[in-house]
Amino acid sequence: MQISYLLSVVLVFLTVAMVIAGLTKHLRLPYTVLLVLMGLMINLTSTLTDQVAFVGGFRLTHELVLFVFLPALIFESAMSLDARALLKDLVPVVVMAIPGMLISAFLVGLGLVVSLQLDWLVALLFGALISATDPVAVIALFKELGVSRRLAVLVEGESLFNDATAIVLFNIVLGFLLTGQYDWADSLSAVPAFIRVFVGGAGVGVFGGLLFSELIVRLAQSGRSIILVFTLIMAYSAFIVAERIFHVSGVMSVLASALCFKIVGLPRLSGDIEHVVKEFWEVIVLIFNSLLFIMIGLSVDLFSLLGNWNPVLWAVMAVAIARAVSIYAFMPFTNYLFGLPKIYLTSRHIMWWGGLKGGLAVAIAFSIPDTVADKQLLKELTLGVVMVSMLVNASTLRPLMHWLKIDRLSNEEWLELQQGMIQLKYSVDDVLHSFANLHLLNSDIQNSVVFDLRKKLPSSDKPMSEDQQLKQLHLLALQAETDELARLHDIGLVNYYTYFNFQDLLRKDRAKTIEELLLIESAKDENNPFLRFEMSMIHFLSKYEWTLGLLIKYQSGRFSNLIRHDIAGVLMAHVALQKLKTADPNLSGDKLNIIKKIYRNRLHRRQGRLKRFGELFPDFYRQYENRLFQEVALLYSHKLVVEEYEQGKLSVKVFRRLEQCLFDAQKQLPAMTASLSLAKRDDWFDSVPLFSGLPRLVIKRLAEQARYISFLPGDTLFNEGDKGDCIYILVSGSVNVFKQDEQGQSFHVAELRKGSFIGEHALSAKAVRTATVRAKTYITVLRLSVEQVVELSQQAPDLAGRLRDAEFGYYA
Repeated sequence: MQISYLLSVVLVFLTVAMVIAGLTKHLRLPYTVLLVLMGLMINLTSTLTDQVAFVGGFRLTHELVLFVFLPALIFESAMSLDARALLKDLVPVVVMAIPGMLISAFLVGLGLVVSLQLDWLVALLFGALISATDPVAVIALFKELGVSRRLAVLVEGESLFNDATAIVLFNIVLGFLLTGQYDWADSLSAVPAFIRVFVGGAGVGVFGGLLFSELIVRLAQSGRSIILVFTLIMAYSAFIVAERIFHVSGVMSVLASALCFKIVGLPRLSGDIEHVVKEFWEVIVLIFNSLLFIMIGLSVDLFSLLGNWNPVLWAVMAVAIARAVSIYAFMPFTNYLFGLPKIYLTSRHIMWWGGLKGGLAVAIAFSIPDTVADKQLLKELTLGVVMVSMLVNASTLRPLMHWLKIDRLSNEEWLELQQGMIQLKYSVDDVLHSFANLHLLNSDIQNSVVFDLRKKLPSSDKPMSEDQQLKQLHLLALQAETDELARLHDIGLVNYYTYFNFQDLLRKDRAKTIEELLLIESAKDENNPFLRFEMSMIHFLSKYEWTLGLLIKYQSGRFSNLIRHDIAGVLMAHVALQKLKTADPNLSGDKLNIIKKIYRNRLHRRQGRLKRFGELFPDFYRQYENRLFQEVALLYSHKLVVEEYEQGKLSVKVFRRLEQCLFDAQKQLPAMTASLSLAKRDDWFDSVPLFSGLPRLVIKRLAEQARYISFLPGDTLFNEGDKGDCIYILVSGSVNVFKQDEQGQSFHVAELRKGSFIGEHALSAKAVRTATVRAKTYITVLRLSVEQVVELSQQAPDLAGRLRDAEFGYYA
């Protein structure tokens, strides 16, 4: 096929797709459904006339979907997912995507064996390829109608993971089918192969994601285009390397690499780059989805499909029943088993009816070898189920969601609407007033325009209760915080990690009652999966000598983000208080004071944390503030320079020189470490009874091998039952000591303060920690490994004698 011919057809398809995209809102049908219909019409017309025969060579193929469309679609979907929300619902997502999908495939296969008398392996092969879901149309409707974030995460998360499950299961069943040998023992042997391919794909993706994230961060100053190209390379190389070199799941590899980049790479880039990356991938996905769904329609032979209506109908029924069993029976059981939040029945209705089938199923069906006797039937069944899914399920999702009242405004959303309408009316008045001040609009016409516009803008006569007025004031303050957060992110003061964290906090604030907001929440959320993961990461890094450098670097990042968080929080609380001063004067002053009290408490709490941090870590805090605001100033200056260049105010030479100047200045910013040295290390060791009075040379050698490490409140130094392989000297702050009783309940034993020797018991052979030690405040410790102490004692008789004579405390 000639390149010019190929490009011409692609351009025609894209033109048609973009026209359809513009008509979508008027036709009230999902974009993907209209594309499939268009592809179906083009294909039907090409069989009846020679006028559009040019599309005859355009068909969806296995290689085209897997190696061109799928990596980009998976990468963008993973990038757009809320990682925190996904982690919270990871258990139901994974259960639905792996065991749920396997059960669904089995039930579909069983249905075809009973109804069409297919061979068991052939029926299971169809069950494997058809059980993967494609939520493109569903997610588009979710965004339009504003469904709950949890439902969107469940649907999209399940789809991402079960794509990998479908491909792996299909390949395993196909292997059995081609060899002609199968028994129950083979099923058991397939389990480790399934796990290897699935987990191996995730491992390849994590490694690639970390590697590319580091590379992108280091080259971030070289230009946005380079970053965009690298994200494209990341997506496709993750798939190809996993599939072709390691023979593991390419889908899991792409998914893992995208999530890694989002968590590890994006937080270290500026807000501008994040927006550019997002927009770039939105364009890529729009193009690929447009071509994919048109080509799904092109791949359908309508007359052949109608001729096989009976087996297709049985297949559609089997798929629907299998999906219903996994959604309505398996999911509630999973929630009960793991103690997860309830997934409401309306959400399960949408997950069942919205389990659409798409291009992946077609691609897998087309990859079936010709040696499989029922290949043509399987292709017809796949295309039939996909077409029914797109034309029936997708097109009826909107009325179903309306019938289930998912698109109805909640009480809180109604208040948001009222607040938005008030803002609209104020903005209309402000614009017209500015025109009148410039004598472009006389008072009579101004009053007439205001009167006409207010008739056009909807309003509600429903009076608000006192609680609703209070909530409306809170929404006003929240909007001010959200706008300020976006501004701080835009100028570089808030990185992606802090921005993401604050967005999550604002969402939680929105859901809280006023009474809950008045309470000062000083305790950490122990159910937060990110917090649990972070604590386990710190625990792992603090266990080994070879990971100490990583721990210090990781803690430096946490300290930096804490300062960013509280500086941004102070600014946001201040802006919210300023906004409340402009609130409707008709509202009760008492109500206004309640909301103001919430934000004053928040402001004082954040200012207090910054002050305490600055007192405990004066050098680090001063250096970091200096670096942070230099960095913000340089990033903001670069943003202004780029804007002036794009507006034609700067020549290319001047722009390049200014950009290079800013780039050189950024490279000269000092590196930061979250460490503290309040006194010489020798003095700290000399203050501990076990080491006090030893020869100065021995003290000095102990001090040289020790390392300063800082921890945040709530961080765990070690847990009861851990192997004791190091000792600590508490340089600043205080820690709590906990032990477990016979029932496994933790109780407080002691509080250790500055100068305490912690973990002394580790110096005995094969020691195990007998208590848990957790930071109560910001702390800094000197850490020394037992191995280093023992090694030095072999050369220092005085130290060896001390160790032989030492008695160990109950807390170490």
